[in-house]
Amino acid sequence: MGVFAKVFLTMWLIGGTAGSIYLLAKRFVDLAMRVVKLHNETCLEDPVLWPTWLMTLILVSCVLGLMGIVCKIKFFQWFFSFLINIGVIYIICIMVWRLMVFGWLRKPTPMSFEEVYKNNSPLDEEYKPMLIDDMASDRVWPEVEECLTEIKFCEEASGKDKIFAKEDWKIETYYEYYWEGCCVPPPRCENKVLSLKGIGDENDDCLRWANATRNKVNNRIKCFNCESCKAARLATYQTDQDKVRMYSLIAAVFLFIANLFVSMGGFE
Repeated sequence: MGVFAKVFLTMWLIGGTAGSIYLLAKRFVDLAMRVVKLHNETCLEDPVLWPTWLMTLILVSCVLGLMGIVCKIKFFQWFFSFLINIGVIYIICIMVWRLMVFGWLRKPTPMSFEEVYKNNSPLDEEYKPMLIDDMASDRVWPEVEECLTEIKFCEEASGKDKIFAKEDWKIETYYEYYWEGCCVPPPRCENKVLSLKGIGDENDDCLRWANATRNKVNNRIKCFNCESCKAARLATYQTDQDKVRMYSLIAAVFLFIANLFVSMGGFE
């Protein structure tokens, strides 16, 4: 059993090394493209860094495990087992954190965003309090609003000052949320933005849109302090988290099988 486990552990670690290098390279390229495309503006993009750290941990553990098998160095073998256990704890912490931030059961991101944007639903009915506090609270939002203003978001400048164009918004999901939530009044507000008629609630986003867009020409309409704009940032971050969820699943399977081979005598 020890020889069988050793052979398969070696093959598993070689595959894990190649896989983690590929996922890390893909991750770095993706982040680099976003930095270039978004001009490194944190108000638009909040990089989700935990997959990078997780894949790095797996890569280091794979290299140490292979060195422990080939060179028969007990310290490397022990350190590999230690990192495997750290990785399992890390994944458990990520899962618990995701449950606290996103909830056990939640609506799909597009549905939650639409509820705030079109139906004027309060943010705290669609998103978890921890997420709101971290991404769209009163202490955070002034910086986000200042950032959006500085890069002239929603505006279509020409020449060298042109940062974004309408066709760009269709490239990535986070563009779509920001453009719709911060730059386009909801359909229910179309007749209210200019006349202020039919707005009875001072917390109604239509009133915020009316105050923000008064004396603006149509291609300069924007409302960075609207609930819909805040919902756009929350939806963007939530979507990014969902996109990289596969990393934790891949890592969990890898760590479980690697630990199984070690317990079967992979280092003997």
